[in-house]
Amino acid sequence: PTMANNPTWPAAAASRIRIKITNDSYCRLFYNHSTGSINLVPLTSDDASAITTASHAEIYDHSQTSANVEQDPLYQSYLSQSKDDSNQIIVDSFHPDDVIGANLSLEYNLHNPNTFHGMQSYASAQINIYCYPKNNRKKQREPNHKSYIVDSKCCEDFSDVRALIQSIRTLSGLQNNNTNNNNALPQRFLVILNPYSGGNGPKSKSGATFVYETMVKPMLEQAGVEHDKLATNHGGHAKERMELRKSTLDDDDNNGEERGDCIDSELKDISEYDAIIAMGGDGILFEIFQGIHARSTDEAQILSKLKFGIVPCGTCNGLAKSILHWSDNAEYTPMESVFQICKGHTARLDLASYQLAKTEKTYTSFLSFSWGLIADCDLESECLRWLGALRTDIWAVYRGILFPKKYRARFSYLPLSNKTNNGSASTKIDLPKLNEPLPKDWVTIEDDFSVFWVCNTTHASYNVFTCPMSKMNDGVFHVLIVRSSVSRLRLLQMLLKLETGGHIECEGLEIISCLAYRLEPLSDNTYNDLDGELIEGGTIQARLFNTAQFFAGKVDR
Repeated sequence: PTMANNPTWPAAAASRIRIKITNDSYCRLFYNHSTGSINLVPLTSDDASAITTASHAEIYDHSQTSANVEQDPLYQSYLSQSKDDSNQIIVDSFHPDDVIGANLSLEYNLHNPNTFHGMQSYASAQINIYCYPKNNRKKQREPNHKSYIVDSKCCEDFSDVRALIQSIRTLSGLQNNNTNNNNALPQRFLVILNPYSGGNGPKSKSGATFVYETMVKPMLEQAGVEHDKLATNHGGHAKERMELRKSTLDDDDNNGEERGDCIDSELKDISEYDAIIAMGGDGILFEIFQGIHARSTDEAQILSKLKFGIVPCGTCNGLAKSILHWSDNAEYTPMESVFQICKGHTARLDLASYQLAKTEKTYTSFLSFSWGLIADCDLESECLRWLGALRTDIWAVYRGILFPKKYRARFSYLPLSNKTNNGSASTKIDLPKLNEPLPKDWVTIEDDFSVFWVCNTTHASYNVFTCPMSKMNDGVFHVLIVRSSVSRLRLLQMLLKLETGGHIECEGLEIISCLAYRLEPLSDNTYNDLDGELIEGGTIQARLFNTAQFFAGKVDR
């Protein structure tokens, strides 16, 4: 197919738009169907001559039929060049896959009251294309924006230019604000960042504050997305923000209380936003979901309406790495995560509901649950947080190899039935109460364990490829078990292969896929570690209960 019969690319409009290179040099934009790129190509000598000698006013008259447009020599020349793109001289080029935004900026000529069909003339008109192509050497995205000055003489009301920009946005697959409805409100996100994530303080160049100022803020603006920012200032701040309801604010107004210098990010009910972006480690997202979970009356509506994004600025960043892995194994960088958020595509992620016997408290989980050796490594190594991700490796050698510990427990699970080879979080599973016996179709194992690790994602950390078989929305728990009878040498081999996922093939590792499970610890002094956070100990059970929309690339669900 050529550009002429490509329904997305407005060939007639593109033929009329002249891009100024110099005062007497012009180009036009062409869409190359075979490569998918958009190229800036010089006008032919005949076209350049036609611009200066011929009148083309009739093609801007929208009352004229399309036949008048098709008979225009510039349009015919454009089609001819489109069909024979092998001989084109390409001045500049970009690919829609790398684009997060496109707009038209107009500067009025306030010193020239000359009018054109009743409209004030313009000093300049510029097409802005915001591109982040991958650097072939570094394999990371870097900004390479395009700014094309439009010859305003070829435009009456810039409808052609706006049609071209809308086409570029459509070809780029942009989902945020990509609508022809001029009355539609722009999307608004709430960005919540932990300025101390990663352990290096708010001034760190890898911290959330720096990443927000240099990447998130400018890229959201380029994508045409409005946003509010909230920097947390104490533990639990993100959870508190999620629980804040509009009715609470209305009550404050009725009481005549002063809001002081509060800004929108601290006042709006989260239901007024289109998305929530978490900047930090997995901990800040854990707070966000617990805050939403606390809104028991509208939790389901909030999870259905809101989209979620995660920008890795913490120590482990397991979910961010998993989403990038699912997204065609995209490069693990904050830039890539922000790029996917700006593109606007989403995929659904399984969420699990956890119940505790001691306190009857419930939690929402998105990442993993660990008990035994892995929980000890995650939680007891906090004293070595200054070492970054290396801290858990050191503790694994200490606790698992040098001074091994046995963890006895009773593990029960609901296996996948023949009718549900693949689970689904939309399939409701009713769990028995924690003080009640389990149904007969559950399987129970009681033994001494070293590792008990329940996975919802592929990665527990950016450098720990825990569960390669996990899918973003497979509706299944993948439980990794290593019994204490496995030798320390084999356990060491597994730990050494966690980064590549090679532990899956190691002898002694058992993988159980299930729809729900219960764990009853029979040893003292053990931890329940949910999504990297310490929760109450004791008997715990879980089921997959819902999904959430996360910004992601092309995902194999």
